[in-house]
Amino acid sequence: MKKHLVIIGIVAILVSVGLSGCNQVSNALSPEKNRFIGTWKNTTSYLTLDLFSDGKCTMWSYPGTWDLKDGKLVINLISVGVSLTYTYIFIFFDNDKTLKLIPTTSTTSSGYVLYKQ
Repeated sequence: MKKHLVIIGIVAILVSVGLSGCNQVSNALSPEKNRFIGTWKNTTSYLTLDLFSDGKCTMWSYPGTWDLKDGKLVINLISVGVSLTYTYIFIFFDNDKTLKLIPTTSTTSSGYVLYKQ
């Protein structure tokens, strides 16, 4: 009987150790993406942009996703049931604490200056 309990105990430990890494999120983000992670605010247009390490985001309180593609920041939002895609050229300043976003498709906007919170 003791042998069975020892074997069951060893199996339980091995299963626990084997499954211990299953729920961990990979921290393999590129250094470029890590610069974006966090909350960014703009005081003139009252824009708040939250970028999360899992690729999710909120912009103007609308949920969405974000990624870097071809050297540009691409944000996909769902606003009132409609999918919207915003693509920005970006420039970091002040040791990555200030971010300038310039829209690639707008002819009327000079972009946003955002400050990391």
